[in-house]
Amino acid sequence: MNLVVLTGRYPSIDSPYSHMFVHTRSKQYIAQGHTVTALVPSEKEEKYTIDGVNVILGPVNKLIKYLANVDRVMIHLLLHRFSKAIDASVLYRYVLDHKLPTLFFIHGVEVQTIWNDRRDDISWLAPKSIARWLYRDCYLIKKMQKTLAEFVESDIPAKFITPSDWMLQEAINNTGVDLRQKSLVIANGIDTENFKFTERWADREKLLSIRPLNYRGKYAVDLVLETARRMPGNIQTALYGKGPDEDKIKSVISEQNLSDRLTLNSRFLQPVEIPSVHQQAGIYLGVTRMDAQGVSMCEAMSSGLPTVSFSTCAIPEFIEHNKTGLLAKPYDMDEYCSLVNELIENRELFEKIAWSAHQSMVAIDIRKTSEQELSAKLD
Repeated sequence: MNLVVLTGRYPSIDSPYSHMFVHTRSKQYIAQGHTVTALVPSEKEEKYTIDGVNVILGPVNKLIKYLANVDRVMIHLLLHRFSKAIDASVLYRYVLDHKLPTLFFIHGVEVQTIWNDRRDDISWLAPKSIARWLYRDCYLIKKMQKTLAEFVESDIPAKFITPSDWMLQEAINNTGVDLRQKSLVIANGIDTENFKFTERWADREKLLSIRPLNYRGKYAVDLVLETARRMPGNIQTALYGKGPDEDKIKSVISEQNLSDRLTLNSRFLQPVEIPSVHQQAGIYLGVTRMDAQGVSMCEAMSSGLPTVSFSTCAIPEFIEHNKTGLLAKPYDMDEYCSLVNELIENRELFEKIAWSAHQSMVAIDIRKTSEQELSAKLD
């Protein structure tokens, strides 16, 4: 098939982390014998190829011509904008009018309001933060609501894809558009051949978390620090990530005298690096305040790292308590740290969960999920 990916960003040599999860899918499509072209709205025109994917950036009115003779369109985080040059409305209009077979992936940010889902991201002392909140909640969501309604009401052959039932319901609640008649739940695939199972009991006193460095908010780095503070002195925690609150996090580490038990590795990990980082740890801290799945958590589970998270959002769809991981009540840090300690002390439980977690990830291996996406029957 000739596949076209419509997305707000795409990885490049200079920007390897721009929607890497979209590129991971594209590589699987190519491995299965399909051609992939990625179209990215941009005020500047540029073309390049990465891992066999042809990437074309340019104003939306110039990208339209590349939608001719397409077998299937894959939409990922294609957002509406004020600028007409990069506003997704033109591309959505073309897809709808020409009834192009479409998979419309919903990941979260395009349908969630900051006020309802990420209120901690608002800083009343930061004008940019307030402007971002108003832009998202008063403009983008309204435009996306209209677009989703058109896809539902049209006879276009299309399906909405969400990684979890929770994310599907979240999209419906936030937009007021009932997507169920045209929806499928397909998890974000995990490369279990890359994240291979390894027995980690010997390293059980080494905890790991990979999170963007936002102190509070959805990524809950504050809870990683709180876990490290509560752990016995012999337990070491490694935190990997990059983000806007790096200085704040370093300050908290210093103020709470955590430097002897928590190591902050303030950098993004290349995908090829992550398996080796997993091999240096024994337990994964799957902290979160909002996740439609928790891909970094799932990758750790595939590698054999028993994971402790919270029974919130979509997490229970990927972790069955006491079988494929351990779940504390949302943000109950007494229970959370008790569960971490239980894994450290109970080898039978540790090994049972580690293997069962890996097996649950095999069920959503990326080769399987990408096949599900490409074989989805479009109404």
